[in-house]
Amino acid sequence: MATITARIDDKTKIQAEEIASSIGLNLSSVINVFVNRFVAERGFPFAVSDPKTVQMFDRAALSDAVSSAIRERRDVPEVPKSFYVVPGTDTDD
Repeated sequence: MATITARIDDKTKIQAEEIASSIGLNLSSVINVFVNRFVAERGFPFAVSDPKTVQMFDRAALSDAVSSAIRERRDVPEVPKSFYVVPGTDTDD
């Protein structure tokens, strides 16, 4: 059994211990779960991004983008259902 030493600020450690305790675990068990998932996923088991690089849209820009996508979609011809229904399956959805 190996031991890992990590530095973390006091406030975060206290919050993590409280959350772990509320679900019946100690912080060591939480860290073990994380490390095991990290190994199984061969990386972080969740998305990791720099918040400075995430582009945020304001409502107007998002609305414009959605409206544009809808207009473009209307320009695409409808695909007949028979094109994507697998023969022998029910075609009445």
